[in-house]
Amino acid sequence: MNTKKKFRICHKYGLLVIIVWLWVALGLILTLSIIALVMGIRPSVENIIRLLNEKPYLAIYAEIVAIGGLPLLISIICRDDWSLYGIRRNGLGKSLLIAVSLAMIDFLLDLISLLKGQTKVPSFGLTFPWNIFYAILGVFAYGPLEVFFVIWLIANTDKALDVKEEKIFTLGLLINTIIFGMSHIIIAPSGGIINALSVTIIFLILGLIYKYTKNSIGPMIGWTLVNNQVILLVLGCLS
Repeated sequence: MNTKKKFRICHKYGLLVIIVWLWVALGLILTLSIIALVMGIRPSVENIIRLLNEKPYLAIYAEIVAIGGLPLLISIICRDDWSLYGIRRNGLGKSLLIAVSLAMIDFLLDLISLLKGQTKVPSFGLTFPWNIFYAILGVFAYGPLEVFFVIWLIANTDKALDVKEEKIFTLGLLINTIIFGMSHIIIAPSGGIINALSVTIIFLILGLIYKYTKNSIGPMIGWTLVNNQVILLVLGCLS
Protein backbone atom coordinates (compact mmCIF):
# COMPACT_ATOMS: atom_id res chain seq x y z
CA MET A 1 0.00 0.00 0.00
CA ASN A 2 1.03 3.62 -0.58
CA THR A 3 2.26 5.07 2.73
CA LYS A 4 3.15 8.55 1.46
CA LYS A 5 1.50 11.50 3.19
CA LYS A 6 -1.69 12.59 1.42
CA PHE A 7 -3.96 15.61 1.49
CA ARG A 8 -6.63 15.35 4.17
CA ILE A 9 -9.46 15.19 1.64
CA CYS A 10 -7.86 12.10 0.09
CA HIS A 11 -9.08 10.16 3.13
CA LYS A 12 -12.65 11.50 2.84
CA TYR A 13 -13.72 8.62 0.61
CA GLY A 14 -17.47 9.17 0.90
CA LEU A 15 -17.14 12.89 0.16
CA LEU A 16 -14.98 12.21 -2.90
CA VAL A 17 -17.55 9.74 -4.26
CA ILE A 18 -20.33 12.33 -3.87
CA ILE A 19 -18.19 15.02 -5.55
CA VAL A 20 -17.43 12.74 -8.49
CA TRP A 21 -21.10 11.87 -9.02
CA LEU A 22 -22.12 15.54 -8.84
CA TRP A 23 -19.38 16.39 -11.32
CA VAL A 24 -20.83 13.96 -13.88
CA ALA A 25 -23.82 16.25 -14.46
CA LEU A 26 -21.98 19.54 -14.06
CA GLY A 27 -18.98 18.40 -16.11
CA LEU A 28 -21.14 17.26 -19.02
CA ILE A 29 -23.01 20.57 -19.11
CA LEU A 30 -19.87 22.70 -18.88
CA THR A 31 -17.84 20.69 -21.40
CA LEU A 32 -20.60 20.51 -23.99
CA SER A 33 -21.27 24.24 -23.57
CA ILE A 34 -17.58 25.04 -24.11
CA ILE A 35 -17.50 22.78 -27.19
CA ALA A 36 -20.52 24.64 -28.60
CA LEU A 37 -18.89 28.03 -28.01
CA VAL A 38 -15.63 26.89 -29.62
CA MET A 39 -17.63 25.71 -32.65
CA GLY A 40 -19.24 29.16 -32.84
CA ILE A 41 -22.79 28.28 -31.84
CA ARG A 42 -25.00 29.28 -28.92
CA PRO A 43 -24.83 26.60 -26.18
CA SER A 44 -28.51 25.66 -26.05
CA VAL A 45 -29.83 22.12 -25.68
CA GLU A 46 -31.14 22.09 -29.26
CA ASN A 47 -27.88 23.39 -30.73
CA ILE A 48 -25.74 20.95 -28.74
CA ILE A 49 -27.90 17.97 -29.78
CA ARG A 50 -27.70 19.09 -33.41
CA LEU A 51 -23.93 19.52 -33.17
CA LEU A 52 -23.41 16.07 -31.65
CA ASN A 53 -25.64 14.48 -34.28
CA GLU A 54 -23.42 16.03 -36.96
CA LYS A 55 -20.10 15.45 -35.18
CA PRO A 56 -20.59 12.63 -32.62
CA TYR A 57 -16.85 12.36 -31.99
CA LEU A 58 -16.88 15.72 -30.16
CA ALA A 59 -18.76 14.04 -27.29
CA ILE A 60 -15.51 12.22 -26.47
CA TYR A 61 -14.24 15.36 -24.71
CA ALA A 62 -17.30 15.48 -22.46
CA GLU A 63 -16.87 11.77 -21.72
CA ILE A 64 -13.25 12.24 -20.66
CA VAL A 65 -13.88 15.35 -18.56
CA ALA A 66 -17.12 14.32 -16.86
CA ILE A 67 -16.76 10.54 -16.69
CA GLY A 68 -13.39 9.23 -15.66
CA GLY A 69 -11.32 12.38 -15.80
CA LEU A 70 -11.96 13.58 -12.25
CA PRO A 71 -11.39 10.19 -10.52
CA LEU A 72 -8.18 9.82 -12.54
CA LEU A 73 -7.03 13.30 -11.48
CA ILE A 74 -7.93 12.65 -7.83
CA SER A 75 -6.00 9.36 -7.86
CA ILE A 76 -2.93 11.08 -9.31
CA ILE A 77 -3.06 13.97 -6.82
CA CYS A 78 -3.70 11.62 -3.89
CA ARG A 79 -0.96 9.25 -5.11
CA ASP A 80 -3.27 6.28 -4.82
CA ASP A 81 -2.07 2.72 -5.00
CA TRP A 82 -3.31 1.73 -8.48
CA SER A 83 -3.65 -1.90 -7.44
CA LEU A 84 -6.66 -0.79 -5.36
CA TYR A 85 -8.44 -0.25 -8.70
CA GLY A 86 -7.24 -3.55 -10.13
CA ILE A 87 -4.48 -2.11 -12.31
CA ARG A 88 -1.78 -4.69 -11.63
CA ARG A 89 -0.31 -7.98 -12.82
CA ASN A 90 -1.78 -10.19 -10.09
CA GLY A 91 -4.96 -11.85 -11.29
CA LEU A 92 -4.46 -10.58 -14.85
CA GLY A 93 -4.77 -13.97 -16.54
CA LYS A 94 -7.94 -14.89 -14.69
CA SER A 95 -9.40 -11.40 -15.25
CA LEU A 96 -8.75 -11.54 -19.00
CA LEU A 97 -10.01 -15.11 -19.36
CA ILE A 98 -13.36 -14.44 -17.71
CA ALA A 99 -14.11 -10.94 -19.01
CA VAL A 100 -12.82 -11.27 -22.58
CA SER A 101 -14.37 -14.72 -23.05
CA LEU A 102 -17.78 -13.35 -22.14
CA ALA A 103 -17.26 -10.20 -24.23
CA MET A 104 -16.18 -12.05 -27.37
CA ILE A 105 -19.63 -13.60 -27.74
CA ASP A 106 -21.26 -10.19 -27.97
CA PHE A 107 -18.43 -8.80 -30.10
CA LEU A 108 -18.76 -11.59 -32.67
CA LEU A 109 -22.53 -11.10 -32.88
CA ASP A 110 -22.01 -7.37 -33.51
CA LEU A 111 -19.38 -8.15 -36.14
CA ILE A 112 -21.74 -10.54 -37.94
CA SER A 113 -24.44 -7.85 -37.87
CA LEU A 114 -22.02 -5.36 -39.44
CA LEU A 115 -20.88 -7.79 -42.13
CA LYS A 116 -24.48 -8.57 -43.06
CA GLY A 117 -25.24 -4.86 -43.30
CA GLN A 118 -27.85 -5.01 -40.55
CA THR A 119 -26.08 -2.21 -38.65
CA LYS A 120 -25.57 1.14 -40.35
CA VAL A 121 -21.89 2.10 -40.46
CA PRO A 122 -21.45 5.86 -39.90
CA SER A 123 -18.97 8.12 -41.64
CA PHE A 124 -17.77 11.31 -39.98
CA GLY A 125 -15.62 12.49 -42.89
CA LEU A 126 -12.50 12.96 -40.79
CA THR A 127 -9.14 13.13 -42.55
CA PHE A 128 -5.73 11.94 -41.40
CA PRO A 129 -4.43 12.37 -38.71
CA TRP A 130 -7.70 13.43 -37.00
CA ASN A 131 -9.43 10.17 -37.86
CA ILE A 132 -6.71 8.18 -36.06
CA PHE A 133 -6.64 10.65 -33.18
CA TYR A 134 -10.38 10.45 -32.50
CA ALA A 135 -10.50 6.69 -33.00
CA ILE A 136 -7.81 6.13 -30.35
CA LEU A 137 -9.31 8.75 -28.04
CA GLY A 138 -12.76 7.20 -28.44
CA VAL A 139 -11.53 3.70 -27.57
CA PHE A 140 -9.85 5.06 -24.43
CA ALA A 141 -12.79 7.25 -23.34
CA TYR A 142 -15.64 4.79 -23.89
CA GLY A 143 -13.63 1.71 -22.97
CA PRO A 144 -11.00 1.61 -20.18
CA LEU A 145 -11.81 5.06 -18.76
CA GLU A 146 -15.49 4.23 -18.20
CA VAL A 147 -14.57 1.02 -16.39
CA PHE A 148 -11.97 2.86 -14.29
CA PHE A 149 -14.65 5.43 -13.40
CA VAL A 150 -17.05 2.80 -12.06
CA ILE A 151 -14.37 0.74 -10.33
CA TRP A 152 -12.95 3.89 -8.68
CA LEU A 153 -16.42 4.62 -7.31
CA ILE A 154 -16.89 1.03 -6.12
CA ALA A 155 -13.50 0.93 -4.37
CA ASN A 156 -13.90 4.29 -2.64
CA THR A 157 -17.52 3.66 -1.63
CA ASP A 158 -16.46 0.38 -0.05
CA LYS A 159 -13.61 2.15 1.76
CA ALA A 160 -16.04 4.76 3.05
CA LEU A 161 -18.26 1.95 4.35
CA ASP A 162 -15.28 0.03 5.81
CA VAL A 163 -16.00 -3.00 3.65
CA LYS A 164 -13.28 -5.66 3.70
CA GLU A 165 -11.36 -5.96 0.41
CA GLU A 166 -11.94 -9.74 0.38
CA LYS A 167 -15.72 -9.30 0.08
CA ILE A 168 -16.92 -9.74 -3.50
CA PHE A 169 -20.55 -8.62 -3.60
CA THR A 170 -20.63 -5.26 -1.82
CA LEU A 171 -22.95 -2.31 -1.35
CA GLY A 172 -20.48 -0.10 -3.22
CA LEU A 173 -20.65 -2.44 -6.21
CA LEU A 174 -24.44 -2.57 -6.22
CA ILE A 175 -25.09 1.15 -5.68
CA ASN A 176 -22.62 2.47 -8.24
CA THR A 177 -23.41 0.01 -11.03
CA ILE A 178 -27.13 0.76 -10.68
CA ILE A 179 -26.60 4.54 -10.69
CA PHE A 180 -24.21 4.35 -13.65
CA GLY A 181 -26.48 2.06 -15.63
CA MET A 182 -29.67 4.01 -14.94
CA SER A 183 -27.91 7.31 -15.73
CA HIS A 184 -27.92 6.17 -19.37
CA ILE A 185 -31.65 6.96 -19.50
CA ILE A 186 -30.52 10.62 -19.43
CA ILE A 187 -27.02 10.32 -20.95
CA ALA A 188 -28.17 8.10 -23.84
CA PRO A 189 -31.95 8.64 -24.07
CA SER A 190 -32.21 7.01 -27.51
CA GLY A 191 -31.39 3.64 -25.94
CA GLY A 192 -34.21 3.89 -23.41
CA ILE A 193 -34.70 1.72 -20.34
CA ILE A 194 -33.56 -1.46 -22.13
CA ASN A 195 -30.11 -0.01 -22.81
CA ALA A 196 -29.88 1.33 -19.24
CA LEU A 197 -30.72 -2.10 -17.79
CA SER A 198 -28.24 -3.75 -20.15
CA VAL A 199 -25.43 -1.40 -19.06
CA THR A 200 -26.35 -2.00 -15.40
CA ILE A 201 -26.16 -5.78 -15.76
CA ILE A 202 -22.92 -5.67 -17.77
CA PHE A 203 -21.19 -3.43 -15.24
CA LEU A 204 -22.45 -5.53 -12.36
CA ILE A 205 -20.79 -8.55 -14.00
CA LEU A 206 -17.60 -6.58 -14.75
CA GLY A 207 -17.55 -5.30 -11.18
CA LEU A 208 -17.88 -8.84 -9.84
CA ILE A 209 -15.00 -9.96 -12.07
CA TYR A 210 -12.88 -7.09 -10.68
CA LYS A 211 -13.84 -7.99 -7.12
CA TYR A 212 -13.17 -11.69 -7.65
CA THR A 213 -9.84 -11.39 -9.48
CA LYS A 214 -8.72 -8.07 -7.87
CA ASN A 215 -7.81 -7.06 -11.43
CA SER A 216 -9.68 -4.60 -13.69
CA ILE A 217 -7.75 -4.98 -16.94
CA GLY A 218 -9.98 -7.81 -18.15
CA PRO A 219 -13.18 -5.80 -17.52
CA MET A 220 -11.61 -2.78 -19.28
CA ILE A 221 -10.89 -4.79 -22.42
CA GLY A 222 -14.19 -6.65 -22.15
CA TRP A 223 -16.25 -3.45 -22.00
CA THR A 224 -14.31 -1.99 -24.94
CA LEU A 225 -15.34 -5.03 -27.01
CA VAL A 226 -19.04 -5.02 -26.06
CA ASN A 227 -19.61 -1.25 -26.10
CA ASN A 228 -21.29 -0.55 -29.44
CA GLN A 229 -20.41 3.11 -29.01
CA VAL A 230 -16.72 2.20 -29.33
CA ILE A 231 -17.22 0.08 -32.45
CA LEU A 232 -19.38 2.61 -34.28
CA LEU A 233 -17.20 5.53 -33.23
CA VAL A 234 -14.03 3.85 -34.52
CA LEU A 235 -15.71 2.86 -37.79
CA GLY A 236 -17.11 6.36 -38.19
CA CYS A 237 -13.71 7.95 -37.66
CA LEU A 238 -11.82 5.63 -39.98
CA SER A 239 -14.38 5.37 -42.80
